[in-house]
Amino acid sequence: MKKLILLFLVAAISFAQSNHPNLILTKKDVQVLRENWEKYPLIKKSFEAAKEKVDNALASPIDVPIPKDAAAYTHEKHKQNYNEMQLAGIVYQVTQEKKYAEFIKRMLMKYADLYPTLGKHPAAASNSPGRLFWQSLNETVWLVNTTQAYDCIYDYLTASERKKIEENVFRKMVDFLLTERVHEFDLLHNHGTWMVAAVGMAGFVMNDMDLVEKSLYGSKKDKKYGFLRQIETLFSPDGYYTEGAYYVRYALAPFFLFAETINNNQPELKIYQFRDQLLKKGFYGAMELTYTNGAFIPINDAIKEKNYLSPELITSLNLTYKHYGKDDSILGIAKRQDGVMLNEVGVLVAEAISKTEKFENYNYKSIEFTDGANGDEGGIALIRNGSHKDQSLLVMKYTSHGLSHGHYDKLSFCFYDNGNEILQDYGSARFINVEQKWGGRYLPENKSWAMQSVAHNTISVDEKCQFEGKVNIAEQFHSDRHFFELSKNVQIVSAKDEHAFSGVKMQRTMAVIKDKLLPKPIIVDVFKVDSDKEHQYDLPFYYMGHLIGTNINYLNYEKELKPMGSANGYQHLWKQAEGNGTGVFQFTWLNRDRFYTITSSADSSTKIYFARIGANDPKFNLRNDAGLMLRKKAASNVFATVIETHGVYDGVREFTAGSFGQIESVKVIASNNEASAVRIQGKNGIDWTLLINNGKASADDKHSISVGEKKYEWTGNYKLVKNKD
Repeated sequence: MKKLILLFLVAAISFAQSNHPNLILTKKDVQVLRENWEKYPLIKKSFEAAKEKVDNALASPIDVPIPKDAAAYTHEKHKQNYNEMQLAGIVYQVTQEKKYAEFIKRMLMKYADLYPTLGKHPAAASNSPGRLFWQSLNETVWLVNTTQAYDCIYDYLTASERKKIEENVFRKMVDFLLTERVHEFDLLHNHGTWMVAAVGMAGFVMNDMDLVEKSLYGSKKDKKYGFLRQIETLFSPDGYYTEGAYYVRYALAPFFLFAETINNNQPELKIYQFRDQLLKKGFYGAMELTYTNGAFIPINDAIKEKNYLSPELITSLNLTYKHYGKDDSILGIAKRQDGVMLNEVGVLVAEAISKTEKFENYNYKSIEFTDGANGDEGGIALIRNGSHKDQSLLVMKYTSHGLSHGHYDKLSFCFYDNGNEILQDYGSARFINVEQKWGGRYLPENKSWAMQSVAHNTISVDEKCQFEGKVNIAEQFHSDRHFFELSKNVQIVSAKDEHAFSGVKMQRTMAVIKDKLLPKPIIVDVFKVDSDKEHQYDLPFYYMGHLIGTNINYLNYEKELKPMGSANGYQHLWKQAEGNGTGVFQFTWLNRDRFYTITSSADSSTKIYFARIGANDPKFNLRNDAGLMLRKKAASNVFATVIETHGVYDGVREFTAGSFGQIESVKVIASNNEASAVRIQGKNGIDWTLLINNGKASADDKHSISVGEKKYEWTGNYKLVKNKD
């Protein structure tokens, strides 16, 4: 950090004499773009699309409306304006046609008349209001884009025109961000990242080194906040972004845009090398947190429609390709994105795509990420199996909370297979940019349902939410990694949590086991809970698809549905049916053309509920997805479950095969503080015992556990015993 500060002072001298454009587009970029934009199909397509969009804008009257709404006309118009100005700046630089510069100038002059008159937005969010937009975050995105447009026409404007635009728009907006919203500016959060990037880019384009320093080191320049601290704090050493996959997609844009701006103006800072190339790790971490269909894993607040084709990822992918080695494995994604940056970087990517005959699939792998700035705040495991076309993915989450967008879901999991969600994470309750749905904001049900523990595939205790549903408590704690190990036939992860519920210790171990006796790998899920007092433990599984059959008798409440509870998310679950375990509980459902079966150890004291989301939802804000729930009242318990993939269904050809699974029973045969033993039996001679170390994690320590007169002994964190070998 000290070295960076010294370099900053040296770089400031050269920056003071810089020319425009100097943010994302430089004079060199312009020259390369002019000479090459027609040579390669993707850059040609991207430039022509930009020019067409701007030409259409030029054919219409400029409208800079007084802000009124959160997701309707005025909101969308101001977004459209910054997008069209940003593109018009590039088109002007390439073509040198004055009409494009004039378009930006006239629009900015209208903003110069409007912005000084604005107060708090009439549809403002209570906790982060903007002026031009309902929340200050959108204000910063506007500034990031508009400074780029201004940069491109800087030399076209007269001194008096620049003065009016800078004083009435940029400086007033920056002053608003650094005074009324300074707590957000100094917030280590994606809002803070956008804010420091916006102020920093405004500083560079206006040659204001004070603003640049504040953007890098915080409003007080004390290095406690600012862009560098954002990188250091929000990413773990291996690249996991603490707010989760959905928000890293969004945050990578300001991280890379401002990094490129810094690199273009102060290359001495070597920003792309900062903290052992952490921006590179952040990009690849984001890619690993997608499924093979490109969808981001929807942990924490997330919109499920978002995938790696989102526009924000074009910027980070292109700049990663340039600054961190020409990685052919991401060119296939770049081709699917169907667009590139309009600068030298975009030319580079477009050229590589045009010269590639066969595109590789992204090289997904089973991987564990740590969480926290020092990598010591839990983590997240992604276990994959199979080819890219037919790959399964198990995700187990044991991270820190995830700041304000975090969910109360310690030790939760989700599962993908065959290109589909099979056991889901609900994501968030939000219809983004849909005015009728609460202005496109997060809906009230996001807090009352989507964030709640019971909305996730993890345990809820006494119908409560983890950490009492309070973010200030949740932010103090994280789950703890126990072990993560990969081998040819067994991939296994285990984690613990002792803080989510007072007086309750939890450990979850999930193993993906591949064997010649199985058509597809199975998941073995062992969830151990311990307490000194009796509690009600609820373990739900939110399955995607249609119920095919179950082995228990149940009472169906089709004539009178009631919620499963009154608070903490339970009020949003319809109780559709209930039954009791009989030793082994089995449940099969169909997802498109494949069957899935849950087999659980469940004695007669285990209640089983069939539930559906949507109770107490008068405005129909929730998806009516299905789930089942295992309920056990005890001081301590071990839930043992096998999740099995099997069979095929073809409705067109009226063909079904393998609709029954192989696994017939799962039983916890022993468990204590040192170890657990789970026996799995099934067809074709399957008779296995999974042994799990519950004590201190070690690959070398010896363990043992007795089952009746038989004593199991092993070395390491686990062992899979095939009893009939």
